[in-house]
Amino acid sequence: MTYSKRRQVEDIPADIAALVRIGTVLSVDLGAARCIVLYGDPDDAAPAETPPIRWLTPRAGATRIWSPPSTGEQVLLLSPDGQIGSAIALPGLWQNDFPPLGSTAMEMIEFADGAQITYDADAGQLRAILPAGATAEIEAPGGITLRGDVTILGNVDISGDVAIDGAATVTETVTADDDVLGGGVSLKNHVHSGVQSGQAKTLKPD
Repeated sequence: MTYSKRRQVEDIPADIAALVRIGTVLSVDLGAARCIVLYGDPDDAAPAETPPIRWLTPRAGATRIWSPPSTGEQVLLLSPDGQIGSAIALPGLWQNDFPPLGSTAMEMIEFADGAQITYDADAGQLRAILPAGATAEIEAPGGITLRGDVTILGNVDISGDVAIDGAATVTETVTADDDVLGGGVSLKNHVHSGVQSGQAKTLKPD
């Protein structure tokens, strides 16, 4: 036991400050999943920089999350053995260049182009807001089910069958390249009885 305690003390670097430092991301190599971090006295004319090191991610096993740090992002440098070459960057420190997104309990994610995903637990509201020109895509070969009332503000382009189990209200023109069925009756091919064939046309529907 005495040897074990002595060994633990000897393994601790003489300079405790070498274990944990604050730094700023200088560059990011996305292909290698490594970043270079500036650290040291901010007033120093020539701050030190790390070699390419890993950054911490929430998950890196069967479930993986990819969210690289940004250039200029402030990080915590953790060096388990005191060697800066084996340090790990822990992102997530607020600073003047990247201030907090909000000042309430509402949770938010903001991306570089201004896109935001927010959830307000008090109001029970989930929102995804994209910048002008941005698109969203969901690919689900097994199908997509929406439970609840749906409001669409804008044009809808449907390529394939859509099943709506509920009422549908359309405020503008409905255009179909093929046909429209109502109660199994074809809008395109249905016929009327009690009329005489010829050049005359029926009146418009009331």
